Amino acid sequence: MAHVAALLASTVLSVWAATIARTRRSVPGSTAFSWLMLAVALWSLTSALHTLADGREARVLIAKLQYVGVAPVGVLWLLFASTYSRAAWTGDRLLRTIVWIVPAITFLLALTNEQHAFYWSAIEEVSAAGGTRLVYTGGPWYWVHAGYSYLLVLIGTLILMRGLRRFPPPYRRQTAMIILGAIVPWAGNLLYLSGAVPGVDLTPVAFTVSGALFTLGLHRYRLFGLVPIARDMVVDSMDDGVLVLDAQRRIVDLNAAAERYTGVSSISIGRPVEEVVAWWDEAMTESRPSTEGQPAIVRVEPGPRYFEVKVLAVRDSQRRFAGWLVTIHDISNRRRNELERYAFERRLQEQQKNESLMVLAGGVAHDFNNLLTAIMGNADLIASISKPESDERGAAEAILIGTHRAADLVAKMLAYSGGGRVVAERVDLDSLVREMVDLLGASVARHCTLTYHRSGPVPQVEADPTQIRQVVLNLIVNAAEAVDDNDGVITVETGRETLDQSISKQMTFGDQLQEGEYVYVDVVDNGSGMGEHTLARMFDPFFSTKDQGRGLGMAAVRGIVRSHHAALRVTSKEGQGTRFRVWFPVDTSIHSTSAASDGTRGQSTPS
Repeated sequence: MAHVAALLASTVLSVWAATIARTRRSVPGSTAFSWLMLAVALWSLTSALHTLADGREARVLIAKLQYVGVAPVGVLWLLFASTYSRAAWTGDRLLRTIVWIVPAITFLLALTNEQHAFYWSAIEEVSAAGGTRLVYTGGPWYWVHAGYSYLLVLIGTLILMRGLRRFPPPYRRQTAMIILGAIVPWAGNLLYLSGAVPGVDLTPVAFTVSGALFTLGLHRYRLFGLVPIARDMVVDSMDDGVLVLDAQRRIVDLNAAAERYTGVSSISIGRPVEEVVAWWDEAMTESRPSTEGQPAIVRVEPGPRYFEVKVLAVRDSQRRFAGWLVTIHDISNRRRNELERYAFERRLQEQQKNESLMVLAGGVAHDFNNLLTAIMGNADLIASISKPESDERGAAEAILIGTHRAADLVAKMLAYSGGGRVVAERVDLDSLVREMVDLLGASVARHCTLTYHRSGPVPQVEADPTQIRQVVLNLIVNAAEAVDDNDGVITVETGRETLDQSISKQMTFGDQLQEGEYVYVDVVDNGSGMGEHTLARMFDPFFSTKDQGRGLGMAAVRGIVRSHHAALRVTSKEGQGTRFRVWFPVDTSIHSTSAASDGTRGQSTPS
């Protein structure tokens, strides 16, 4: 009766292990393990009852019911091992259904064996110590089920053994305890089936050992208390890309993020990294800091996208060099934020500089304007009282010519600072620009071609026509000075356009424009173009690339555009010409002002 007691003990231990696993459903594989232990408990219990039962019919019935526990053990073991190790196939419902076909057929054939003898070909009652026992001779399907079950157990055990080297030490002890607890009963059953121990079924004893091992695992190694997470799963779930290279810089392994960032798939494993990763050479350039672990910043098109690439040496337990670990961190959002912040800071600095220059220019212009008023008044008085042919009259007229030129400079400085006189009225921009093109055609046509194009009727805008003429004049003269003699072409165009906020970032200045309808003036030349340095400074007062230029024409354009709530964009490349486009709002009103209406010192520009 010792073996009966061992079977009942195994039953109790298995039920207890199933109960503990059932309470920890969050642990991967706990549900399959709980059902596995219940199947083992049923197998042990029916084995004990089979020994205690009297009569052939009772024993055969118990043997049939025993297959409720025996038939699914192999499948449950495979499901547990796969789920515990997070094998991918467990998520396929079709595969999970297919593996149950053989156990289901096995139970049905065992239950109806008398009709076909396909599972047990013969059941014989033989004498044994203390009574009789039944000897079951396996039929064709018996060996099919046995082979299928052993195959599933082998596959599940290999899956767990593979996890032994991937799990940290605490999980390895858990996994080893599970493998031992599962192998022992099958080893006993294998000895029984092979006839190595005639007349003795060691399976019940093996189940007792198995229950003891699971009990030890639950208490000592916190079986189902610690959740094993395979390291490769952690790496695959990382947002950062991970590349593993050998000593010859051949790809050994990579995670999913690395595949996205590099465009490399697992089929490239074994190839040199510089052959398959397009930006690898850029990351390894000599300009990169040589200190190990210092990251390199790589810019990748299209996008662009920015990656922070870090390379670390990998060493084995004896500190010998084994290869390289490459981590790839996507910093595109951070980089874009940095560039936007840098652009904002530059715009802020530019705005502060311009405001300072405007205040300076306005103050100087008003003070100078007061001096010019006195000089012009006295010179005009001297000229009026002097004889026409006298030296005094000639000196006075020379003084007046010089003061008028100085007054023109003052007007441009006031226009740049926004302190000039603005006389607002409804202006037909098309007629005004056509008038300026006709006026300048004769002087410009000496060395280039000036053409005018109208894209369609344009509505009137509220503006100061004198200041708009100055804008058109400065843009055309600036274009004429940039083109080559004889083959230079300047094209002036007017039209209407509806703007939204998306285009505001493309403006050279005036990026605070409102959405709505605008009338534009376009001046395009095929001249030498401008470099980045010239583009950055061309609207600064007193900046000029010409030998005799005063550097106030484009500064005045900027001030006039700003005072009209307009916007300007300039695009240019060296050797490819330049395009200026100025947008004037159709529905925005501006107020007429004098040169001192904004509270600045001085008087209006002398006339």
